[in-house]
Amino acid sequence: MGLIARHLEDAGLPTLCMSAAYSITRSVNPPRSVFLDFPLGQTCGRPGDPQERRAIMQTALEQTSSLGPG
Repeated sequence: MGLIARHLEDAGLPTLCMSAAYSITRSVNPPRSVFLDFPLGQTCGRPGDPQERRAIMQTALEQTSSLGPG
């Protein structure tokens, strides 16, 4: 995903990569990324918990929106 994010950023489209695999994300080094310490496959929160998922997405977007372009 980091390579795709770079391509999109070069085209002027901002991206945000959410990851539960810190070492992989660090090695790919996408323009913007958020690490979540959740099991793989649950990067946006636990299944069946829409409130948690919404809170995670909102927080991630708030934290990265102030960073500006990657």
